[in-house]
Amino acid sequence: MNLFVVFVLFLCSVAFAHVEKMPDVQDNRDGRVYKTVQIGEQRWMAENLRYNVRGSVCYEKKDFNCEKYGRLYNWAMAMMLVDYYNSHSIQKLVGKYKKGKIHDICPTGWHLPSNKEWKKLKFFVAKKGVSDGVALSLKSTESWEKELRIPGGTDEFGFNALPGGERDFEGRFFDLGRSAVFWTSSEYDDGGARNWWIYYDSRSMEGNYDTKETGASVRCVEDRLYEIKEPPPPVPKVEPKVVEIQGRKTQTVHIGDQVWMANNLDVKVPGSYCYANKEENCQKYGRLYTWAGVVKLDQKFNQSVGKDSISKRKPKGICPNGWHVPTSLDFARLNTYLKDIDEAVGVGTNLRSRTGWDESEDALMGENGFGFNGEAFGVCKYTKPKETCVSVIKAILPDPTKKSPADTVYADSCVVDPTWVPSLAFEGNGTLTGFWSGTEVDSLRAEVRKLSFDDDDFILDTARKDEAYYLRCIMDPPDDDELYDSTAFVDKRDENKYRTVAVGSTIWMSENLRFAAPGSYCYEDKDSRCRSYGRLYPWSVAMRLPADYVDNSMSGGITQEHQGICPDGWHIPTNEEWIELGQFALSKRKGGVGAALKNREFWARGGAPISAASGFNALPSGSRMSDGEYMELGSSTYFWTAAGGDGLGAVYWYLVNNRDDFTSAEDFDNAAFSLRCVKNKLTKAAAPAATAAP
Repeated sequence: MNLFVVFVLFLCSVAFAHVEKMPDVQDNRDGRVYKTVQIGEQRWMAENLRYNVRGSVCYEKKDFNCEKYGRLYNWAMAMMLVDYYNSHSIQKLVGKYKKGKIHDICPTGWHLPSNKEWKKLKFFVAKKGVSDGVALSLKSTESWEKELRIPGGTDEFGFNALPGGERDFEGRFFDLGRSAVFWTSSEYDDGGARNWWIYYDSRSMEGNYDTKETGASVRCVEDRLYEIKEPPPPVPKVEPKVVEIQGRKTQTVHIGDQVWMANNLDVKVPGSYCYANKEENCQKYGRLYTWAGVVKLDQKFNQSVGKDSISKRKPKGICPNGWHVPTSLDFARLNTYLKDIDEAVGVGTNLRSRTGWDESEDALMGENGFGFNGEAFGVCKYTKPKETCVSVIKAILPDPTKKSPADTVYADSCVVDPTWVPSLAFEGNGTLTGFWSGTEVDSLRAEVRKLSFDDDDFILDTARKDEAYYLRCIMDPPDDDELYDSTAFVDKRDENKYRTVAVGSTIWMSENLRFAAPGSYCYEDKDSRCRSYGRLYPWSVAMRLPADYVDNSMSGGITQEHQGICPDGWHIPTNEEWIELGQFALSKRKGGVGAALKNREFWARGGAPISAASGFNALPSGSRMSDGEYMELGSSTYFWTAAGGDGLGAVYWYLVNNRDDFTSAEDFDNAAFSLRCVKNKLTKAAAPAATAAP
């Protein structure tokens, strides 16, 4: 069969979000006019800034690139400062910006957006947009380099993000047509500042930091805020489940494949405290514990190694029966799941409660999107050294002219107080909380996870074991007997167990293959991803065929029940078997085929509805490109078919988060995808001779 027809079982229509156009704005400094658009409560320029400040450049120094993509500025230029501040902090100047004595490069009434303002943009677009990724919603519909498996930009909000490229600190230009990088006004450290980027081969818009000497684009945002005309749907309120554990009523919450306590433990043991030494705070906040107290060891283990005395996998500690102190891996799985499933906000923002936290200029307010309800109840830790600092004027530079930024240069002289002695103190009420891990670092320190009012992440840190943090117990994972019934299959090669599902007379694995064949991968090379999502295989590895088979196929290379790397008695599904599966899913009449094939967990929020009616349990395991880049975890999944060569690429079927269709296509680029196996119907004696590739 030389002609392969792309088969789509169901295709849903997509309606774009409404573009809230605003009047154009003129920059009175040079007369240039910019389109603007309202997104959420913000009004943004819908074009990159083109104001010509001294030192700014056009990509490859060609004027027509400035007209289309805007100019490229280093960070000091964007802040209208001298280059000195590309390697020194502007902390002493923050007050001048707030008072209006210094203004950044944007026109009057507009400003260079802060990191938090970019986060607000991402939040609104992720919640309101219908494209499968914030980057797709913001990208312009033209000028971007194409990527085979990434849809083109929809520009559904009118933001018109253009791929203006970058200029590195050595003056080299790169990535025109492939990247859009925008400065924020937020400093990272002396030599770095925060930026936001969109790449041609990614669905997401991410915040990062870079050297201040990098040349990047500028988007301005208006100083005033506007009423949101069509707000996104509210964050769903997750009601914790109340269960009785050893005679106590306890709130619990299911997040991914884990069950967590939804409040801090309050069990009085040696080495525990009530915040501010007030008993009523234990009832309200839970208890603070030293690490030895949490893992139920003598307090001497706060200064010595205790790992030989506790379980590495499930350290019970002071948790009730059936629960344990979370390990580093438990927290990592929680962090990974939330990062994969919700693009709108950081993991820390999703875990923080909606009330009780101070507001920060750097982070969004808590969402409590999954019911974890991390509250700002502080910690007990050692005080930091006291320093006395004096600011000294190092130089006074000329006053800035219209196109020549300048300012006063400061330096600090600091001395540590020689009388300072470290001591334990309660701190962070309203701004901080932290949770012990059962994972020890060394004799003096153990891992903690922190939530902070000024950080959107779930912060991995270490702490002295004699400091005091809270404890969230996690339920012990179910035993194999609870997970797998009598229909499960055991792969004798590695003892991996797989659930199965019957599709008519055909038996499918309802989990992705995890067999560690040479040349296969875990997403982002993390073992935990293999356990959750299965491995990713290039087609030739999955089929056990030569790497160049697609280009140089041979007669008899693909058999009727082609085993490839599937276990004995199983084979890689044919195209006909995939079609049969899709028709089976449609017959369930609970939404479209995609809804019936997908698993309810792990898919990013805001996608097409999921019924999971088929029992196939498709997970959004993403893919690995031939250049080693991993993509689309949480938003798509791809499965290999036993078809390819003889004019065809390697054939695969795929599901996408925001669509309800089930589609096949071909790969010529040696990508790595997931694999499902089907149980053989033919006995070896009855099996027909090998056939050529379809």
